[in-house]
This record gives sequence, C-alpha cells and structure tokens, in this order.
Amino acid sequence: MRTPLLFRTLPLAAALLASAAIAGAALADDTTPAGDAPAAEAPKVDDVKADSTPKAEPVAKPAKAKKGEDMPDLGTAGGVDQDIYGIGDDVVPPGSRMEWAVRRDIRVVQKRAVIKEGRHGFSLITGVVPNDDFWTYVVGGLGYNYYVSEDLALAVHGAYTADIASSLPGKLQRPIDDGGYGLKVRLPQTLLGYASAGADWNLMHGKIRFFSTRLFEFDLALCVGIGAIATKVTVQNAVDAKTRVDPGGNVGGYAQFYLTERLAFRIDFHQLFYPAYDDKKDTPTGGLSHPLATTIALTYFTAPPQ
Repeated sequence: MRTPLLFRTLPLAAALLASAAIAGAALADDTTPAGDAPAAEAPKVDDVKADSTPKAEPVAKPAKAKKGEDMPDLGTAGGVDQDIYGIGDDVVPPGSRMEWAVRRDIRVVQKRAVIKEGRHGFSLITGVVPNDDFWTYVVGGLGYNYYVSEDLALAVHGAYTADIASSLPGKLQRPIDDGGYGLKVRLPQTLLGYASAGADWNLMHGKIRFFSTRLFEFDLALCVGIGAIATKVTVQNAVDAKTRVDPGGNVGGYAQFYLTERLAFRIDFHQLFYPAYDDKKDTPTGGLSHPLATTIALTYFTAPPQ
C-alpha cells in the first residue's frame, strides 16, 4: 500500500522550517540593537565651509575684433576649422548674412618667393619685327633693369636689327612673263636698330602651375620709354644709302616668368614710334612709322640686398 503524497512531504517541510528558525536566531544574536548604538551627530551649519561646493567660473565673452583686424583662429576640432565663436565652416549656411560670418571673411595675399626690390637685372634679348610688308627684321640686343620697388623698375635696352627681305619685293621685280610685275623696287627707309630708356610698372603678380608639377611666379607689366632710332634711308636717284638717327619712343608690355631666384624668362611687345623719311624732300616728314617689336629674353638677377 502506497503512502499518500501529503504524508511524505510533511517531514521535509518541518525540517526546512526548523533550519530557517535556527539561522534567524543566530543572525539576531550577532546584530546590535538600534537603541544601543550611538546616534550620529548631524553636522552644524556653521561647520560647513562656504567653499566646499565649487563655484562655476564666469565664461569670458569673446573679444570683438576692431575694424580692420582679423579674428583669431582657434585651430581645427574634429577636422573642421573653427573661429572664435566655435562655429565650423560646414555650419555656415550659403548666403548667410550673420555678423560672425561677415567677420570671418579674411582675405589673404600670398608672399612673393622672388623679391625684386633693390636688385639689378641683365637681359639677353632676341626677337623679330614682323609687321613690315617688305622686310622681316631679326632683333638681337641687351637690356638692363634696376628695381626701385616690387612694382617699379628703371629700364634701359638696345637692339640691332638685321633685315631679311620678304617675298613681296621679289614678286614685284620679277618679269611679267615669269608671273611678276616687272617693277623696280626701292625702299626709302629700313630699320637698323633702336635704343630706349624708360620705366616698367608692374600691374599684376601671380602664380601658375605647370602640369601639376611645379609652381611658377610671374609679373605682368606696362613699359614706356624714349630714345633713338637708327634707320637706313635712300634718296631718289641716289646710288648709296645713308644712315639716319632720329628720336623715337615706345610703349608696350611684358610678362616675366621666374624660373629660379636668379633667372627669369620674359616676353615683350614694344610698339616703336619714329618719324618716317620722305625720300623726295630728303627730310623726316613722311609721317610716323610704327613697327612692332616682339622679343623674348632671359634675365639674370643679382643677389638681393642684405
């Protein structure tokens, strides 16, 4: 006959209750009654120091830049440039007219790598005078510049011209049956050379990159000068030509590219002016001649002043 489940679990429950009672009595013996322990004295208000709680330091307001001054740069935080207001570049909305955005509009002029002020430049010149129907003149000469400042230079240059006849005189003198005109050609005046003294005014300084490998600096300038023009003239019915020297002038401009601290490559355009020769009257009253001299030059600079 099997014992009912209730009678089998009663002894186990009684054992568990007895164990719990013994454990509670042992815990009560080890615990001191709350009434026997001295009560902790509450701190007095006078004993609390006034500076026990740290005070927040006042936040200094950013100093406003005076008119014409640049706002200081606080560096980069998280890869974004920040200004004194802690505002990054990527926060400014396009077209914003906020005051701090206007203050951050800083213009920068890069420094020149080649300083010209107080230096001397010596140039080797070559080129052509192409705008003559009868002759093409090959130019060779020398030039000198003294740079008073970065934008102003005193200039002296001179050149000799060698004339090369174009195809037009040959065609005019060629016999008619050979496809020409059968004319006798005599040119009353040809260019021999010129010399000029004047000033160069630098208009613009810039930089240009060549195939993403090197950065070159360059200047664009205007130039003006006065001097003398030497020409070879021929009078009608005269056998031999003679040389004349007349006053002349020139205006033009150039672009100068700096290769190194001492060397520069230069391209010049000079419009020359001098009196045209009247071969009938044997006087320089034939109007105004104005050939265009197109030259290139290699310039060597002296050491900068210490």
